[in-house]
Amino acid sequence: MRIRIVFPLAAFAAFLPTTSALAAPGGDFERAAQELRDADRNGDGVVSRTEFQQYRIGRWTKMDRNGDGYFSKDDLPALARSRWDSDRLTQLRRDFDKNRDGRISRAEFVGGPMPMFDAADSNRDNQVSKVELQALGQKAKAR
Repeated sequence: MRIRIVFPLAAFAAFLPTTSALAAPGGDFERAAQELRDADRNGDGVVSRTEFQQYRIGRWTKMDRNGDGYFSKDDLPALARSRWDSDRLTQLRRDFDKNRDGRISRAEFVGGPMPMFDAADSNRDNQVSKVELQALGQKAKAR
């Protein structure tokens, strides 16, 4: 039996599939589509870049578990801390940690890169429409 540990790293990684990860087989398309659906605050079926940033603000407390204002290795359970220096997390920190202090601030997270949003926003109008979201969902189903 395999036990799966859920920790803030998963919350962080959910926002960060790279364009290459979205193109790879697996659940990244489905996860991205669900995150975008969840970010639709006004329920109109269109997710603006601003709505997605607001959604990130709401998710921050799941990442900053110790409440110090940063996502760092200290926010991970002891069993998961060994993953902090993995290739993927190192790249994610590199993308988000703009001041290079080894941790991600709330502002760095909220204002950071949005690869899943950008991948879904095919016409680059800073909104993910119902049609674009459906296309993302179709890519997920095709995998």
